[in-house]
Amino acid sequence: MTSFRNTPVLLLVFVFLLTACGAGAVRTVPIALDYVPSKKAQMKVSSGLGSAAIGRFVDSRSSRPAAAAGERVHFNRDIDRFHPKRGVAGSVANIVRGYFAKRKVKILKTDWDGALQSLRSQPGDIVISGRVMELWFSSTDSATMGSASSVFRLVLKVGAPKSGNLITKTIQIKPESKRNIFWESKEVQDWLSRTISEALDRILPSIGSRLAG
Repeated sequence: MTSFRNTPVLLLVFVFLLTACGAGAVRTVPIALDYVPSKKAQMKVSSGLGSAAIGRFVDSRSSRPAAAAGERVHFNRDIDRFHPKRGVAGSVANIVRGYFAKRKVKILKTDWDGALQSLRSQPGDIVISGRVMELWFSSTDSATMGSASSVFRLVLKVGAPKSGNLITKTIQIKPESKRNIFWESKEVQDWLSRTISEALDRILPSIGSRLAG
């Protein structure tokens, strides 16, 4: 007669092997990205900068899941995939708006795409458009530690409609961290918000002073 005494143990081993070897479930997690001033943020703006027109921002990333800005791989290989509520490009544009709003600069709307030929017809003391070349958060859980890293690369076109001067700048920032607890969605939201905000804090003051100083 066949013995079934080891059946529960065998089932547990089978389930473990399926979990370890197979792809996990993918869960979409919405996050909201907003401007958060960095520790070294320069809050004073040039005296000539009273208004900023926010133009078109485009998601130009490649080899990333559509509309996602990162993912966390759990120990059981399940995946949390983080989707900004305003989309990738819309979220970056929102943080740019937050940068100027925090500094009491009047924000205007435009559909400017960065083209020099249409610069002089734009509103504002400066006008901004951008292409998001990379935005991705990556976190992997292990038995005792979580590791995380991200990359943000942005090409900005900033122009002064009155003078017709146009500046193109690229900035990239790549923070990373390890710790003995894992990254939950609220922390990922904060991580990405701070990463994008810090990049803008680094690049926009010098551009603003050159164009509207």
